[in-house]
Amino acid sequence: MIKHESVITEFNDVDVWEERDGTIDFNVIGATHATWHPVRLMTGHAWDAITAATLLHPAPIQNLLMLGLGGGTVLRQLRHFLPDAEFTAVEIDGEMIRLARKYMELDQTGVEVVHGDAFAFLETHTGKYDVIIDDLYRCGESDVERPAPVNAEQLKQHTRLLHSDGSLMMNFVVGRGHHSMHRSARKAYENTFSSIRAIRPPHSHNEVLAGTLSPLPLKGSRALRKVDATLTDASDQKYWKELRNLKLR
Repeated sequence: MIKHESVITEFNDVDVWEERDGTIDFNVIGATHATWHPVRLMTGHAWDAITAATLLHPAPIQNLLMLGLGGGTVLRQLRHFLPDAEFTAVEIDGEMIRLARKYMELDQTGVEVVHGDAFAFLETHTGKYDVIIDDLYRCGESDVERPAPVNAEQLKQHTRLLHSDGSLMMNFVVGRGHHSMHRSARKAYENTFSSIRAIRPPHSHNEVLAGTLSPLPLKGSRALRKVDATLTDASDQKYWKELRNLKLR
């Protein structure tokens, strides 16, 4: 492995590593914040599940808001599946934005990047989105952590920026030390959305919750099978088939 760069900021302690096959990872304490490969899109981990959950939205997606950009792994995947959608991302860590542009071809996703605090954005922004993805994690003392509890009051902030039939996707670590946050979030989802689904990627300790305000229910696994043919790399096909064959919770 080659270590390209280390950056310590107010929010993250990031090491940029390159593997022999060209994969680049942004490693933080206890987790990998982003990954990129010059050819492959899918990873077998939480980013794939976030992408899959987004594709369960019951209507066409014209615009999408990402809270917590990281290196843009999810947006790179989603650009493949949603070539015409408008992407906006909010990221508090300016160094993370710089690293994503330098190492992970962020600008090729066509995303509009807002450098700022996601919670302030939720409180003050006036736009509306078809889908919001919340992947807000930062470095804790010994593991990554969410910056705030996820409860019904917080979900009200998110849904304020959704169209009346919009959907919210949130990524959660479900390993040791994260169970209380995850349980609280699931309860809030059940009390907020008309239809919910959960996807657990087979190779990581995560669960992605999807919830929609639409009177139409979230789509099922058949929607994920419909995009199989768009993935031509053998590794991408393998990871995607593993994911879309999961029983949605």
